[in-house]
Amino acid sequence: MTLLAIVVIGLIGASPWFLRAFDGPTSRWERLSFIGQTYGAASALVAAFALVGIVATLIFQARETKIAREEARRVAIAELLKMAMDDPDLDEAWGPVPEGEDRRARRQLMYINMIISEWQMSFETKALPEVRLRAISREMFSGRPGRAFWREAREVRLSTSESKRARRFHQILDEEYRRAPAPAPERARRRPWGLLAGAAAAGALAMAPVVRRAVGRRTGRRPRR
Repeated sequence: MTLLAIVVIGLIGASPWFLRAFDGPTSRWERLSFIGQTYGAASALVAAFALVGIVATLIFQARETKIAREEARRVAIAELLKMAMDDPDLDEAWGPVPEGEDRRARRQLMYINMIISEWQMSFETKALPEVRLRAISREMFSGRPGRAFWREAREVRLSTSESKRARRFHQILDEEYRRAPAPAPERARRRPWGLLAGAAAAGALAMAPVVRRAVGRRTGRRPRR
């Protein structure tokens, strides 16, 4: 566009010399009239190009301002979530905490929410390509915390996407959630006190014959007078 504007301005400046090359019976005033018309048309063309450039610049600036505002908002939310992760009292300020919920699992869900928000910002600004997004989201959804988060949040995120790019982002996550292999069932862990109790019982059984023999020897002896 800049090159075209330079060419147009150059043609405007050279137009009087082009007009002098035309000889004819016209008078001087007619030639001046032609020159004025030529300059008027060229000026209108330059003004149109300048207006288009200004509009494009304003649109670009508005888009950049919106992205910066959204990024600042998400950074602020991330800081608030970090505070809630470290303090259960602040966690309750976000809303009722389900009674008996595992604190470790809740911290994991809050952390995953911050990760996905960062992915979304990078994807919307085209800093995170789709191929990379699919790879890292599939890896996350292969684990229990990631699957638990998306199982709870998918409906809200899919229904509240504000832009076409955001909708595409959440569609990709949902597709990779369905494709990711489900984690193997977690084995029940034996508690330490259970192991100690089992060891104590085995020890008691092993010592039973010894105790019986010792008692038998004592009862078999007669007291001396």
